[in-house]
Parts: sequence; structure tokens; C-alpha cells
Amino acid sequence: MLKPYKVQKTPASKLAEGVLYLGDNGRCFCGKLRCAGMTAHFSGRDLSGQRVLTLSAASIKRHGFRCEGCGVTGESK
Repeated sequence: MLKPYKVQKTPASKLAEGVLYLGDNGRCFCGKLRCAGMTAHFSGRDLSGQRVLTLSAASIKRHGFRCEGCGVTGESK
């Protein structure tokens, strides 16, 4: 006899929306699922397994970083 299917809860996001992050490959993205991707969004790591870095407001202002997916400039902490 088959066991009943157990519904899994969606894990919490490790990234905050509106904050900019930098991946190991130099890619800049915000915490939205469609911009960060599944791996970074739910684990805080990029596809190569490296932790993503949170960009500071000073770095964003100095270097003009913006999300490569949606273009947001971020409200970094």
C-alpha cells in the first residue's frame, strides 16, 4: 500500500529583496528569486558553492552597482 504524500514546506529565503549581492563570478543581483536564481535564493550560495557577498551602500554608490536582472540599485545595509 502506498503511503500518503507529505506536502513539503517551501524553505525560507536566505537573501533579502532590495539588497544587492555579488556572486563568485562577479555577477551582481538582488534577492528576488528571478534575479538571484534558486540556488542563491534558498542557500545563500552561488552555483559554484561560494557564499554570495552583500554589497554595502558605499560600494553601490562608489561603483554604480545595480541588479543585472531587474536593474534595481538596492537598499543595502
